[in-house]
Amino acid sequence: MKKIIAISLPFFVVVMVTAFLCGTAMAQSMSPSLKIEKATFGVREEIRVYFTASPFYPDHAWVGIIPSNVPHGDEATNDQYDLEYEYLDNRTSGVLVFTAPDKPGSYDFRMHDRNDGGVEVAYVSFTVVSAEMKPTLNINKRSYYPREDMIVSFTASSYYQSNAWIGIIPSYVPHGSEVTNDQYDISYQYLDGKTSGTLIFQAPDTPGSYDLRMHDTDSGGNEVTYITFIVQ
Repeated sequence: MKKIIAISLPFFVVVMVTAFLCGTAMAQSMSPSLKIEKATFGVREEIRVYFTASPFYPDHAWVGIIPSNVPHGDEATNDQYDLEYEYLDNRTSGVLVFTAPDKPGSYDFRMHDRNDGGVEVAYVSFTVVSAEMKPTLNINKRSYYPREDMIVSFTASSYYQSNAWIGIIPSYVPHGSEVTNDQYDISYQYLDGKTSGTLIFQAPDTPGSYDLRMHDTDSGGNEVTYITFIVQ
């Protein structure tokens, strides 16, 4: 009996530890999240929202557009103010397509675990601007030789900070976060408070696909627009 106990006890511990680690990994994979490719949109512009959700949510869990000034947390409160919404229908990941509100301002996409007195479980903020304030990037062509000059014209919102910037980022870098883009930029220039103008960049040395990405600030801001080009 003692030999059996000596063998089975460590095995039991291993099983319990393994179960705990698997449960932790599963819980992390089920963490609700919302992501968008940029933080500024024009009035009635299409917005693609990437989500992950728990498989334990009912089919009426939902994501909606809520004005940012509405207090966070309570699903019933958010339900009173939502401008547009989509049910998740038991999906644990995917893409939802929304239309930006008609009125410029600050809004959130907010996810809720149910539609009958649930709670808000995730959110991401975005800004809607009028056509004249919408950020844009344009280049004289879409293919360049290494180190070739690139003429970049831009428009930007007057609400951006003076350290708003445009940088060249490899296209494989995920969109959205200014902090992430800042880690991978190959070159950059500040806008210095300008709402329009022309900048001269130099194409990267290495052939590949790159983006010019604009950011609303250099201190933990958001990517607000981008344009892709090729070096060959």
